[in-house]
Amino acid sequence: MEFDYSVNPFGELARTSFMVQTTLKFDWSQTELGPIENWDIGLINSLRLVFSCPIGMYCTWGPQRRVFYNDAYIPILKHRHPRALGSKLSEVWPEVWDQVDAIASKVEAGGVVREADVQFDIDVDGKPQGNYFTYGNSPLFNAEGKISGMLCTILDTTTSVLRNRAAEESLARSNEIVKAERRKLRMILEKAPIAMAVLDGPEHRFSMVNDLYRGLFLGSTDVSGQRIKDVFPIMEKIGMLADLDDIYRTGKTFEGKNFEVHDRRADGVTYSAFLDFVYQPVYDVNDQIEGIVIAINDVTDRVKAERALQSAKDAAENANHAKSNFLANMSHEIRTPLGAILGFSEMIGTQELESSEREKYLEIVRRNGVSLTRIIDDILDLSKIEAGKFQTELAPVRLKILLQEVVAMYLDHAAEKNIQLKYDLNGIADLSVVTDAVRIRQVLLNLIGNAVKFTSEGLVKISSRAEQVTGARMNVTFRIEDTGIGMTAEQAERLFKPFTQADVTSTRRFGGTGLGLALSKNLAHALGGDVRIVHCEPDKGCIFEFSFEAEDANKLAAPTSTETATVEKQNPFAGFSVLAVDDAPDNRELIKAILKKAGLDVTVVDSGEEALNLAKQKHFDLVLMDIQMPGLDGYGTLSELRKSGFEEPILALTAHAMKEDKAKALAAGFADHLTKPINSKVLLQTIQSYLQH
Repeated sequence: MEFDYSVNPFGELARTSFMVQTTLKFDWSQTELGPIENWDIGLINSLRLVFSCPIGMYCTWGPQRRVFYNDAYIPILKHRHPRALGSKLSEVWPEVWDQVDAIASKVEAGGVVREADVQFDIDVDGKPQGNYFTYGNSPLFNAEGKISGMLCTILDTTTSVLRNRAAEESLARSNEIVKAERRKLRMILEKAPIAMAVLDGPEHRFSMVNDLYRGLFLGSTDVSGQRIKDVFPIMEKIGMLADLDDIYRTGKTFEGKNFEVHDRRADGVTYSAFLDFVYQPVYDVNDQIEGIVIAINDVTDRVKAERALQSAKDAAENANHAKSNFLANMSHEIRTPLGAILGFSEMIGTQELESSEREKYLEIVRRNGVSLTRIIDDILDLSKIEAGKFQTELAPVRLKILLQEVVAMYLDHAAEKNIQLKYDLNGIADLSVVTDAVRIRQVLLNLIGNAVKFTSEGLVKISSRAEQVTGARMNVTFRIEDTGIGMTAEQAERLFKPFTQADVTSTRRFGGTGLGLALSKNLAHALGGDVRIVHCEPDKGCIFEFSFEAEDANKLAAPTSTETATVEKQNPFAGFSVLAVDDAPDNRELIKAILKKAGLDVTVVDSGEEALNLAKQKHFDLVLMDIQMPGLDGYGTLSELRKSGFEEPILALTAHAMKEDKAKALAAGFADHLTKPINSKVLLQTIQSYLQH
């Protein structure tokens, strides 16, 4: 039996001309629903909705759950149950009955069931469909208001699910690629030869740091996720946090060279470094800044090396400048006494002079000669100290006598300037120590001489003290005070540098080479002490202290006096003959005059060759030999004399005055080593010591 009817899918609720013509074909003998006029109004209304809906829809009705569906549901049902309309639900979906039954039972109990993208593996022609469905199930009510069935709206979402799944899989693959690239980038950054870190977001939180960055700034501290301003508060203080913010606003790279930083690492360890750095923005797929990459190179060693090189260059330039000034000053200092020597020597030799004038001029020549010798000695001593070849010669010395001798040298000069020169010996009254008397005298001469030179009124006072260090070891201090021109702290700082003076204008006013204090300080160091400025003030004078360490000679049972006992003779040189060899005529004349006046028989020659010939013809008790001569020099002449059988003492008399020169001469076979300029007293004493044997 066929039953045709037309329905308005929305009944009286919607007045529309939209009508759906549906032909229902029932086998009334199987539906057990009876004539249509006997159907429940709830079923009829439900069928109206089902058959009019363009979306796949079905309903179940009655205790047997009879199924009614629209045309849109047919592609879902496929063709496997062509007579499904009005059939039982268990017959329509036998393979998923358990799931459908559970849903229907819940709905018939008043519930609502909704599911999205549910997969049902329904066999079609022996092959599983594997389709995905989204459905909603709600109760249907009969005319009496009781639940009599279930309404289901269902969509086949297989295509969209597969499309989404493909998109998800593609996205997952892309994410894996991104992760792999990030792992690769992380490995590169971790082992990069410079310190690197990555900051995420506008708050600049750490997302990655490499080994070098960790070692330089973090130590063992984990800073993952922390803001850089919390890890390093100094960033905000010095304005670098604002620079990071500017990168987000402008996208510009921020960099710096030789940036000096003094800070604490994240683990509290302090550090100082010079850094080259680059802060580079990182962009996301939408070309928006999402972070910042930091690259930092520690250039501390390079900067320090460059600065040390520049400092050395500046020091060398300053030293050259100082030495240039020194040479100009030295020329003045040497020429001044030399001019006096030459000028008064000429006057003595060419003018008729009174006896008193002659003695006065000779004293001037002698005094300037001593001054010139002292300048040369200072240069040689400083040269030896800088070369590391300076040595001290220790012997017992009575400090009281030594200080008196030094002070006596400046009494006349102080009197001429109308200043008082006082000294106090109480601190060293009877003290004798084992030290280098020559070097002690040299330092005192310089310090006392400076005090007198730079004082125009008032006084110069020398005091002393001695303190026991350990056992026989003593620390001796001389204090020199003056009321002279003084100096500023800046001038005092330059005072002990070679070739410099506190004030270059003082060179013109007071003279001096700029060597004395530098040499004095080095000599004091060699003696275990120091020379220092205790106090200095412009126009109010200075206080210097010279200290050194020495052994108490009394406790060592050593001689307590530098005085040398001499055996007085009527004529200790009578009957002795000396051969003097020197290529300089003036030196030959001077040696001849000194030795002849002492009562020696003197023969002088100008070459080694002539000395060899003369020694074969005449007996000599002693030979004085110059070292540096043209032709056969002093060493060669010494060797030839010994080969010829000459056995008497041969003494070197030379201008080679360095310590190593003396050692070389003695090693070559010379009996002794005497230096020029010639000290007549020392020369005669040395000759006498050899002629007595």
